[in-house]
Amino acid sequence: MVSPSRLEARRESDSVTVVDVREERDYEELGHIPGAVSVPADRFRDPSSVADGELPAPEEFATLLCEAGIDRTDDLVAYGDDGGPLAARFLLTAAVYGHEGSLLLLDGGLDAWLEDDDRSLTTASPSPAPTDYEATLRDDAPIIDREGVEAAVDGDATVVDTRTAAEYEQSRIPGAVHLEWTDLLADGRLRSEGALEDLLAERGITRDDRIVLYCNTARRLSHTFVTLRHLGYETVEFYEGSLTDWVRAEAPEWDLVELQDQVRHYAANGGFEAMVDELGEDVLGRLKLIGLYHQKQRGYFMLRTRAPGGRLTAEQARTIGEVADEFARAPEEYGGPDQNPVFGDGFLDVTTRQDVQMHWIEISDIAEIWDRYDAVGLSTMQACGNSVRNVVGCPAAGLDPDETVAIEPVVERVSQRFLGDRHYANLPRKFKVSVTGCHEDCARSGIQDLGLTPARKDGREGFVARVGGGLSDGPRVASDIDLFVEPEQVDDLVAAMADLFVDHGSYLDTAVNRLRFLVAEFGPEKFREELESYADFAFEEPDETLTMDYRGDHVGVHEQADGRSYVGLNVPTGRMGGDEFAELAELADDLGDGELRLTPNQNVLVPHLDDADLEALLEEPVLERYSPDPGPFTRGIVTCTGREFCNYGIIETKNRAIRWARELDDWAESAGIADDHEAIRVHMSGCSASCAQPQLGDFGLRGEVYRDDYDSGRAADLGLGGDLGDDEFIDWLVGKIPIDDVPAVVKTTMCAYDADSEPGESFTEWARRSSNADLREIITERPARDSPAIGTEVS
Repeated sequence: MVSPSRLEARRESDSVTVVDVREERDYEELGHIPGAVSVPADRFRDPSSVADGELPAPEEFATLLCEAGIDRTDDLVAYGDDGGPLAARFLLTAAVYGHEGSLLLLDGGLDAWLEDDDRSLTTASPSPAPTDYEATLRDDAPIIDREGVEAAVDGDATVVDTRTAAEYEQSRIPGAVHLEWTDLLADGRLRSEGALEDLLAERGITRDDRIVLYCNTARRLSHTFVTLRHLGYETVEFYEGSLTDWVRAEAPEWDLVELQDQVRHYAANGGFEAMVDELGEDVLGRLKLIGLYHQKQRGYFMLRTRAPGGRLTAEQARTIGEVADEFARAPEEYGGPDQNPVFGDGFLDVTTRQDVQMHWIEISDIAEIWDRYDAVGLSTMQACGNSVRNVVGCPAAGLDPDETVAIEPVVERVSQRFLGDRHYANLPRKFKVSVTGCHEDCARSGIQDLGLTPARKDGREGFVARVGGGLSDGPRVASDIDLFVEPEQVDDLVAAMADLFVDHGSYLDTAVNRLRFLVAEFGPEKFREELESYADFAFEEPDETLTMDYRGDHVGVHEQADGRSYVGLNVPTGRMGGDEFAELAELADDLGDGELRLTPNQNVLVPHLDDADLEALLEEPVLERYSPDPGPFTRGIVTCTGREFCNYGIIETKNRAIRWARELDDWAESAGIADDHEAIRVHMSGCSASCAQPQLGDFGLRGEVYRDDYDSGRAADLGLGGDLGDDEFIDWLVGKIPIDDVPAVVKTTMCAYDADSEPGESFTEWARRSSNADLREIITERPARDSPAIGTEVS
């Protein structure tokens, strides 16, 4: 550490190089200590790196210091405006990479420098001559790996947790003592040496100890490291990266079974408020692991139920429907039975991952719901949270005449292996798996973390693996890594990939901690090599892959391999009444073999129908609403939960989409284009996330808010031309279209497509052939909007 007065004296004698780690704009516009060079922290911190923790690559760090005119032997003083952690981070990085000069932290940072009225800042920047700085990881660098931390816990070292007190109290590594970097300061400056020694002794940290520091953000431990070395503590090491998985694995608060037991307790003892009062608000985040999302209405939850591969027995489906009809009901303060002008009350949602969701669930009812679920083999565990999620499978598995590999045992084996496993319930982020056994990639391997489609090797039937797909920010089509997997190896492959994700994925930066970013950074070939080191079987390449097409949905009447039929019912937006879902379960029992299937397009299949039972099903009144032969827009509409319940939703989706689909189908019929299109896919997400998979639609929408000089309101960004069959995501073309203008934009665009497309040219092909400038011109014509139907107005 160096005081401002000491820095001033050394700066005037030109015996030190001063380094400013603030953002470059602040350095240039707000001013800096005279003579200081700029090395912004965002250029030497890399939370997405697959290198050790957050350290930048040595050559990247060397380039930064070269550009700043710094030599390896220069004495450096670093400062920032955050109290010191980022400047300390710079110094620690330099130390690890072999800097030979003194490394000093300005005590109190820029604020301390400015306390003296005689000191000022300047916007005049030096022009340093580039150097030939070289950075190499020192052999004796004070950085240790995960195994080193584990050994320290079991050995004679003092492990110091530098996270916040709240994080430490919530969960920690066994035996770790707590020391937050702010504990070392008083009024923004380092405490006196005596006060620091007393504090450290109180925490059980002595000079004779070997000290190991860890944190979930390395900049905070950096400040503690610098302080301890300043005080003369010689043996101080640190762990780069996150120990979140270990911390949670050791903490009963993150035990799934313990969480369920806690919820059962509070169901009978005080409900929601008692639970939050005693366990803290942070328990709401942990409840995702057992299928409970706290919705925007305080005290009420969305409950998500797993259906591996989309398969439900009629008994299970009946139970889900009855639970929704009984418990998913809004209180009077939120509208009661009239809460939703389109769907009423007691409804459920089929999701794009073949789950079932319902809302308005209270803690006091959860125990009874779980008891009913247990009786029929249903589970909500790991339906949410950063875990191995519900495995998506082809909805027609075992039915399709062209199926190559039976996926039911594969889906079941993967689901059971990871269900309730604490280690795999605390991944950096959610881990999504799909398995398809037919030739049409029904389970959408291109957008999965791990997608498996049929392949052959030496006459053996199995799968080829694709990895690193996903949507939301930074969408990426999954990479084929030329890996053949036998059906019996799939669960081992999932475990290997999850273990790799734990070791290399980022727990620190939620913007880049999806598995697809890891695949992109490694590159497919390197990722395959790394994955093989985690697997219990030797990798081999397939002889041939068998996917020949892509199938968007299973709506309609289709022949099964055994000569019977299955019927795909269109469930617009995936929402239906719990009583209607239970009714479909009864029909599956009476007319089929007692089974329902859920699809990634939010629809429902009724399989195993002979000719007479098929005719009987098609006459059922419930099929008037959930038709196997809907209009093209009704068939193609997909939505997320939206603003109605979601904390992130900007626009309402479900009611709006139903109104739009009906209006657009009527328009398509009158315009004479309805028969030309089996499905026109409009995917609408209520925010910038991709829960409705807008990148896959003919029309992709995501909620926004628009403002101009005269008005403001709900809006949507619009893109065109997604087609997963061609590995194409939409191009986002126009932002913030007023929401009520969207149907007119869809009509105008469809008219342009019909007028300009070539024979046999799909909407995606036309959108790709057309220039973005031409498409924007079509979209922004903005014809007059239609008024909403009475009773369906939404925000």
